[in-house]
Amino acid sequence: MTTVPDITLNDGHAIPVVAFGTGTALYAKECADLVLQALEAGYTSLDGAQIYANSQSIGDALARWGGKRDDVYVLTKWGKREAGGPRAVLLDELEKLGVEYVDMYLIHSPLVPEDRQKAWAEMEAIKKDGLALSVGVSNFREEDIIEISKTWEHAPAVNQIEYNPYNFHAPNMLRLLALMKEHKIKVQCYGPLNSVHRVPGGPVDSVVDKIARERGSTPAQVLLLWAAQYGGGTVVTTSRNTQRQAEQLAAFSQRPLSAQEVEAIAEAGRGKFHRQFMKEVWDAARE
Repeated sequence: MTTVPDITLNDGHAIPVVAFGTGTALYAKECADLVLQALEAGYTSLDGAQIYANSQSIGDALARWGGKRDDVYVLTKWGKREAGGPRAVLLDELEKLGVEYVDMYLIHSPLVPEDRQKAWAEMEAIKKDGLALSVGVSNFREEDIIEISKTWEHAPAVNQIEYNPYNFHAPNMLRLLALMKEHKIKVQCYGPLNSVHRVPGGPVDSVVDKIARERGSTPAQVLLLWAAQYGGGTVVTTSRNTQRQAEQLAAFSQRPLSAQEVEAIAEAGRGKFHRQFMKEVWDAARE
């Protein structure tokens, strides 16, 4: 079974470099069998959320899996303020997940809290109380991080954002990434394979295919490595197929992409722009 490497966060905790995501294709679906399949394939990190409406499935899979709690990294997100504040939502998530704490808890979007500074203070209190080992944000823009930085005690551990060769180079993204680097906030990338699945036929394809052939890898493996290496953080991906799950995990036991390979993909990506998720939020910001 593939051993998944960890990276260290700004709070000192470690996080696996790849997670199995339960959003998008699994949104609001019973998915215990698929989550269990991912765990048995070797995934050690599960990415969930309140709004995915399938946390009970994750909890059922964990109970059926029967492994040690400390051997799996569990992440969930606060995404509906109508259901209560971050603490109330987390307590409900913990019950559904069947765990006493999560490894990471995120604010799912800057649009969720009415008062972002107050919400981040509540997230910090949740961490202090041990209900979450690490806390972070998701889909936050530069201006959102600047806003909470004015009152935070500690910076978020991660910012989970859409990140791939076709959107990393947008001016507002570059400013965000520079700010995150300043505060040691790790990129947690979702949508790393969007150039294949959402907008095939673009300038990245031929470069990725060439690198994959030369390495004996698959294009998906190359893109997963690129997202982790160029972003300097972790990636979230998913598949219903056991073979593809194994392929995704195996990417991180391969040798890293060379600096030349990483930059070749980045350069090709600069020839096209595509943003799939949270488009209305990001595009409202000044590019």
